[in-house]
Amino acid sequence: MKKKALIALALCMALGTACGKEEAAEEKNLRSVEITTVGKGEISSEFAYTGKAAPSKEVAVVPTVPGKVINYNYEVGDKVGQGAVLFTVDATDLQNNMRSLEANYNAAKLGRDNAKSTYENNKLLYDEEIISKQEFDQIKYAYDSAEAQLTSIQVQMDNLKKNISDCSVTSPMAGVIATRGVERGGFASQAAPAYTVMDLSTIKVEVGVSEQVLNTIHVGDQVSVKMTAVSEEPLTGKVSTIAPAAGQTGMYTVKVELNNKDGKIKSGMMAEVNFTMESAEDTIILPRNAVIEKDNETYVYVVENGIAKKVAVELGIEADDTIEIVSGLKDGDDVVTKGQTYISDGEEVNVSNADPAKAEASSKKTEEKGE
Repeated sequence: MKKKALIALALCMALGTACGKEEAAEEKNLRSVEITTVGKGEISSEFAYTGKAAPSKEVAVVPTVPGKVINYNYEVGDKVGQGAVLFTVDATDLQNNMRSLEANYNAAKLGRDNAKSTYENNKLLYDEEIISKQEFDQIKYAYDSAEAQLTSIQVQMDNLKKNISDCSVTSPMAGVIATRGVERGGFASQAAPAYTVMDLSTIKVEVGVSEQVLNTIHVGDQVSVKMTAVSEEPLTGKVSTIAPAAGQTGMYTVKVELNNKDGKIKSGMMAEVNFTMESAEDTIILPRNAVIEKDNETYVYVVENGIAKKVAVELGIEADDTIEIVSGLKDGDDVVTKGQTYISDGEEVNVSNADPAKAEASSKKTEEKGE
């Protein structure tokens, strides 16, 4: 009888212990975390600077000869070829002067021809010592003076011809008319541009960059240029010049050129130029906030079978909210991205965003280990 009582007591104690364990398990409170599965991709460190689009060339056209405007041929926005006549000024006075010079030239030419004939005839007499040297020198002087006078009038005529030609003012280059400052009947002079011609086939964007970035940029580098007014996709530009000295603001001027054959980019449009300092492909990338830097340590927490493990990592390129992991992790690792600051190495955690398939597989492994 006593033996049966002891067995019953032992059975009750065993059942009580089991019930206590179940209650303890139910009361177990695990910290919740979120994870991301490590993958590989591309990352680059970029710096962006803002500038304005400007024509690669811009020329202000003024008349060489001021005068009354007779006609103009192009309006703002028109395309113009090199050598095309933009406008003309009145050349009446110049043409009248030319007729007067032509008459003077003809008279001077007759005088020169006569002096030349006299010189040649008397040279023979001088060579035969029939006339004196003094007489011959006077004849030669008259011939030389007539020749000089004719040459002077010829130079005046050549200059006048050029001035008459310049009354038809031409475009020095092919491009687009940006401004027109002349009117028919108005007066054109060098005081103000009559026309402004821009070459918009190539666009330049000037930006000021800091000294920290300057030495990572080289002439010929291709860069990404965002111009939302033109395209949703970034355009590709090329670095054309880099200033060797800083400006008054302490920044260095870098010029970037873009092809604009289709004419979509207009002068003055805002542009954001992105310079890539460094880049990497097929490398492990994590959200920046997943990495903890504390007490001279850099680490993350990796979850394996519900247990958080502290793993030291080496960092690489940083870009906005992502960062490259050079060493410490492998493709497929589950890294804690939320709640990592509240857990410790070896702590059991509850993954709130776990993949159901992964969670089931992990649970089976845990059960097998328990068995």
